[in-house]
Amino acid sequence: MQAIQKKWVIPVLLLAAVGIIALNLRPSAIDVDVASITNGTLTITIEDQGQTRAKDPFIVAAPIYGRILRSNLREGDSVTTGQVIARIALPQEDTRTQAVLDANLRAAQARYEMVSAELMEAEAAYERALREENRRQQLVEDGLISTEERENYRQLSIAAEVRVMSLSASQEVVAAEVESARSRLLGQGNDDESLVQNLLSPVDGTIFRLFERNERILNAGTPLMSISDHDELEIIVDLLTQDAVRVQAGDRMLVSGWGGDEVLEAEVSYIEPEAFTKISALGVEEQRVNVIAEFTDRPENLGGGYRIEASIIVDELDGVLLIPTSAIFQQNNFWYTYVVEDGTAMLRAIEIGQRNQEFAQVSGQLQAGETVILYPSDLINNGVPVDF
Repeated sequence: MQAIQKKWVIPVLLLAAVGIIALNLRPSAIDVDVASITNGTLTITIEDQGQTRAKDPFIVAAPIYGRILRSNLREGDSVTTGQVIARIALPQEDTRTQAVLDANLRAAQARYEMVSAELMEAEAAYERALREENRRQQLVEDGLISTEERENYRQLSIAAEVRVMSLSASQEVVAAEVESARSRLLGQGNDDESLVQNLLSPVDGTIFRLFERNERILNAGTPLMSISDHDELEIIVDLLTQDAVRVQAGDRMLVSGWGGDEVLEAEVSYIEPEAFTKISALGVEEQRVNVIAEFTDRPENLGGGYRIEASIIVDELDGVLLIPTSAIFQQNNFWYTYVVEDGTAMLRAIEIGQRNQEFAQVSGQLQAGETVILYPSDLINNGVPVDF
């Protein structure tokens, strides 16, 4: 009996040793992060940086050639409709030009006086010729002179009348020359407020930019300042053209990164019809197009030219199976994920649809409630035990 027991001791010990060795050689479980497959709503967005700008700003320009006077207004000041926002004085001439302009005015005035005197003489001659014509008419009726003699006086009367008309027109011409010469002298007394033109604000708003800060001579049409229209703002985001074609007027826009904690709401107004070329930070030429949006409600402390982060919602899929994008990866142009089954990582091929930065739409290869591994490393292989 003792011999039989001794016979089985050695095999048992060998089996135990093999088991211990096998147990020691078994790979230990790898700690992983996991997430569950869920049903939910997938929101598809296009994201990019943008900025705010004044909506339909008014550019106030100099209406005349003149000297703009220095103003106390500064960028950021509020203005109201009809408020004086700039003053332009007619420019002064140098001494030599002043003398020439004075001489031209005196010459024009002298010509006016001369033509006026000639006109007075012509009017008197016309009245005398008209009286002579009337007397000859009476003599013809009395049979004392012939009709031919009366016609001669009639001709003299008409000639006198024509001369009066000609001199009257000449007087008007010379009067216009006097006014022209006098207007060239405007600006020689800028202390006179009648020689200063006031520019009024066209709207209630805020001065966004001053193009002219100092007193100097300006040509007509020179921009002076930009004024917002009742402080209305809009958003401009330049998107890649392949992204912009997915955006439509009326799409929701979520605005973040503007400096506040809350996410602001906006709505796409329109997409500009023409794209432009822009060099990226990596030196790559990109075709981009501006997307314009309006705030649904904006905070008062948000101004023009502020940087923002825009997320444009282009699609929303309800009741779809969602998998975290951090749980999927590509191999040989196919998508895969690791599913945890009985503490083991099992590689599974999947098909995905649309996706955003956080989730992807997955087809029927997975079921809601299954657990997948997030951020699978090179240590994760098919059949490896995992712990979470």
